[in-house]
Amino acid sequence: MIIVIEGGDQAGKLTQSKMLERALKKRKLKTKLFHFPDYQTPIGKEIRQYLDGKRKFPPQVIHCLLSANRWEKLDQIKAAQEKNSVLIMNRYYHSNLVYGIANGLKQKWLESLDAGLPKSDIVILLDVTQKESFSRQKKNRDKFEKNEQFLRKISKLYQTTAKQKRWKIIDASKPKQQVHEEIMKTFSQKFSKLG
Repeated sequence: MIIVIEGGDQAGKLTQSKMLERALKKRKLKTKLFHFPDYQTPIGKEIRQYLDGKRKFPPQVIHCLLSANRWEKLDQIKAAQEKNSVLIMNRYYHSNLVYGIANGLKQKWLESLDAGLPKSDIVILLDVTQKESFSRQKKNRDKFEKNEQFLRKISKLYQTTAKQKRWKIIDASKPKQQVHEEIMKTFSQKFSKLG
């Protein structure tokens, strides 16, 4: 089972991914957590350079790199699927779709970049207002996080896409324990159906 935690910047994806991983391991479920972009890989390092403003790429190139970063990890994802009951993705191909559309790229083209990657079973959108997101991070903003107008666009696109694709939307401006409990509830409902 693959659970994806999605959301705009500073929505609490990392915090909630780690909380979910701990909770599932407590329940004796074999669990592996992946983070995308993965900045440790060769392609991930290029993406980091771009986000830090040290590299310039047209939108098509950066979205190809973001997708390639997931393909780079395919063997590890497949190996993890064989050994674990649950994989948690702190962002996955869904964010490439949302950010790509925001950058003026076509949905079909963006989806084709990731066609063939293991599919998600649950996508949870941590929804925070752009204002809330901006107040959560003061320093070290990357080029996307500095652009308030772009963040507003991302927030709207996440909501629209989530409704179209029937992702679970959770209000991430609530206290983190409450958000975690909602994620656990969503997970348990889906897991009992699969079990």
